[in-house]
Amino acid sequence: MEALGSLLPAESLTRTASPADVGYRVGQARTRRGLTGDALGALVGLGKDQISKIENGRRKIGVRELPKFAEALGVSVANLLGQPSRPTLAMAHRLAGDTSPDEDSNAKRRALQLLEVEDVLTQRAAPPPALPTAAGQQVFDYARKEMSQRPRNKAEAERQGKRLAEQMRHQLGLGSHELGDLPGLIERHFGVDVALSPLGTQTDGLCIHGDGVALIVASTDFSQGHVRFTLAHELGHHLLGDPRDVINEGERDMFADNLQERRVNAFAGHLLMPEEGIRETLRWLSAGRVTERSLVALMEQFGASLAALVYQLCVMGLITYDQSKRLRSQRVTDLVTRHASVAPTGAGITVRQTVRAPERLLSAAVDAARNQHVGLGVVATLLQREDDDALWDAVMEADPEVLV
Repeated sequence: MEALGSLLPAESLTRTASPADVGYRVGQARTRRGLTGDALGALVGLGKDQISKIENGRRKIGVRELPKFAEALGVSVANLLGQPSRPTLAMAHRLAGDTSPDEDSNAKRRALQLLEVEDVLTQRAAPPPALPTAAGQQVFDYARKEMSQRPRNKAEAERQGKRLAEQMRHQLGLGSHELGDLPGLIERHFGVDVALSPLGTQTDGLCIHGDGVALIVASTDFSQGHVRFTLAHELGHHLLGDPRDVINEGERDMFADNLQERRVNAFAGHLLMPEEGIRETLRWLSAGRVTERSLVALMEQFGASLAALVYQLCVMGLITYDQSKRLRSQRVTDLVTRHASVAPTGAGITVRQTVRAPERLLSAAVDAARNQHVGLGVVATLLQREDDDALWDAVMEADPEVLV
């Protein structure tokens, strides 16, 4: 994809942009990209000291340098200069520039499709904005105010994650019960588009967030329980204001031994498997003890993977670290088969390879296609289906359920 910077009249735009403002935006973009001053300097042909002067407003970026900075930082020249731009298109260019040719980037490619679709719909059909509910905004405010500082140690990271999960359950009135439609809940309360697709097993999930853009993509080539944990994990990154605008994670990344991931995992675990709900089930099935049968029942009840549930039980102090290692080493299919009576759906192990488009975009695309504002290909891209007569008939039906 060609850099936006090469398409903009940079010389005329620089006349109204102060070096301090441009330098600030360069520094912000560099941080989001995860680049050091040395690394950015190498990409644009400048030394670290010159990058520092630019970011502090003591050196102006020349007209011919702007496209180099935009390309290196994965943003547009307009973005660096503070000019109005289309957020989804800007993020699409950022994402495209962040993907190397040899990278396994199915999740990024899917995210790029969705961003481009949203940009088309925004220009032609004005989809409703993705906004949090009042309760969702309360959760956002709590996370950004009470947890603005990084945790200092593992115990604090786990406490913060647990408190955020409890706050979310309280504000949304979720009690201690299992969650049903998790993608719908995320979209409805937090203004985050959620997409599910079979994307392979190299990437579990992807979170993209920035000005005017919030999207979570998860691969459904894993068990349903695994997918749910991924969604909750990526939501945690978003709520806690992770400075990275593109967070692309496999299982190793999600369970990395650092305080940031530990806090987000604690949030995901307590959100999906609240302590009181777990203890209630254990009291009912096994007098409060963790047994194989109660473990399978908990996987079924909360739609959790074995790995996520064992992690949560270990955090709660209901099993030891050695016991957690032994449980995780078992074949989960054998475990569920031995106790099938308490796992009628096998939610913890079943792989469904679901395709789910963000509801906000799908509804807008169907309406726009019916009114001939966009072509059927937009709907086909969202649903990952063929643009054929069957899809045409489905789109024109009054009942949108035929699309699923």
